[in-house]
Amino acid sequence: MNRDIEDYFNRLQDFDFFKRFTVEQIQEIISGSIIHQYPKGQVLSYHGDPMVYYYFLFRGLVSLEKIDLSGEYSYKDYIKKNTFFPYRMFLNEEERYSYTAISEDEIDVLLLPKDLFESMVVDNKHQMLYMYQKMSEILKFQELRLQLTVTSSAYERVQLALAIWIYDLGKEVIVNEQKNIMIPYSLTINELGESAGTTRETASRVIKDLDNEGKIKFTRKEILIYDSDFFTNFLL
Repeated sequence: MNRDIEDYFNRLQDFDFFKRFTVEQIQEIISGSIIHQYPKGQVLSYHGDPMVYYYFLFRGLVSLEKIDLSGEYSYKDYIKKNTFFPYRMFLNEEERYSYTAISEDEIDVLLLPKDLFESMVVDNKHQMLYMYQKMSEILKFQELRLQLTVTSSAYERVQLALAIWIYDLGKEVIVNEQKNIMIPYSLTINELGESAGTTRETASRVIKDLDNEGKIKFTRKEILIYDSDFFTNFLL
């Protein structure tokens, strides 16, 4: 067994998502699940595929995409490391994936068989409560995303989309002895434009203005946020 994979299994109950499972249930998960390491651009599942697995992402970034009949993105979201997905399918009568899941960089991911996982959670009231609390948080996040559909200014939509990325993907870091926020993923200006429902040119103009104002630093590997209060105001 790959040493990294063995280590994930050995430390499974150290991850917050798995802390509420019993020792016996953890052993069932280890026995019945698979860990895969995928390169960037790997499709985990397509929209409309029969749902076989839930996923837990140990490392990397995954995008969820749903494309309309015209071929344009109608929805795009991101899953960061140490996250379970898809929550919306949990105990749902839908038997097919609602989105296409794609690795945005190299990832390590646990594949949890649907029937096995659901049966264990139904028998574990603590895990059930935890998951419903997480679903409540996701609903709050989706309410923030709805603001994108009612904001007419493309310029403001880009700022709002970036604020949502910070809320969802950002983590606190220390830079030059100052607390800042970092999005530690190689997201692109084109992806920001897609998230905001506008062009790359508009997104690029917004990023350039924010950079000149000293609010952010947008690089190929990460996004540094120097003025988090500015973006927080978009989410109030």
